Amino acid sequence: MNFSFSQTKGATEGSKFLGAGIHKAKFNGIEYDTVNTKNGEANVMVLKLDVDGYGEFKHNFFEPQSDERQEMQWGPSASQVDHFLISVRQILEALNPQLVKDLDEGKIALEGSFAKIVKTIKKLTDEFIGDEVEIKLLPQNNGFNSIPTFVAGISKNGNLTIRTRFIGHDLTLNDRELKMIEAAKEAKPTDMKTKNTSVADKLREDLENDDNKIGDDLPF
Repeated sequence: MNFSFSQTKGATEGSKFLGAGIHKAKFNGIEYDTVNTKNGEANVMVLKLDVDGYGEFKHNFFEPQSDERQEMQWGPSASQVDHFLISVRQILEALNPQLVKDLDEGKIALEGSFAKIVKTIKKLTDEFIGDEVEIKLLPQNNGFNSIPTFVAGISKNGNLTIRTRFIGHDLTLNDRELKMIEAAKEAKPTDMKTKNTSVADKLREDLENDDNKIGDDLPF
């Protein structure tokens, strides 16, 4: 057999798999963009990161379409707007807590259209590009790991709360998230010919129906 190493010219590393859990990363900025979905074009705020051992990572926060808090068996669930607002607050606080203080004191105004708000957030955070942060990734139904969708909660007295932190420093995983990660590791591929759910999906369903949780709603 004859060998020719010319065949290796231009070879690049294959796609990497980003595991669930907490990862160190560098903030690479915020962008406003539009993406195509099955329902048409959608506006998004793009969080750009450089994850240690992985490289470029982007997460889209879709423009909220509803501020409705649905009544669930455990109480009101956070709305799409609630989840977006808490996501933005976490990003700002992770980069510079003073930004959140200025926001709370009215020194920073985040008002207007989705595009205007995202472009303002970009201006506020551009100077922190390159700063180190931690991010949390959890198993999703598509088999990949991503930033949690349901980050906001509603307390018993109706106040907006942070259900889980996905970006910051010294992040931790709560019991629910640890169980979800372990279940995903043990889950077997779902037989598409049946309606059986995977172990991870079943656990996620059980956890989302937990009467003790603060609450969430459907992804948007």
